[in-house]
Amino acid sequence: YIHNPSEVVCLAAVEQNGYAIRYISNPSEAVCLTAVRQNGFAIQCIHNPSEAVCIAAIQQNGHAIQYIHNPNEDVWLVAIKKDANLISFFNK
Repeated sequence: YIHNPSEVVCLAAVEQNGYAIRYISNPSEAVCLTAVRQNGFAIQCIHNPSEAVCIAAIQQNGHAIQYIHNPNEDVWLVAIKKDANLISFFNK
């Protein structure tokens, strides 16, 4: 309900609940990283996440791979190293 929240406010919100990122217009890389480190599944609320954000999401919760569209090889390697069973999401 805050119009034009500052970076500090955005960071505080996603530190408490990563899904709060869905209410932030054009979040910065730092806000995105903080959100997925709090909850890896928050990646599904981020449009065009960077590779760093994708990797952070997977490190927090490997199953976040299912919400990453067209992950590159580096992202897949992180996921598979975390949990080899995540290969089941490959080619979906």
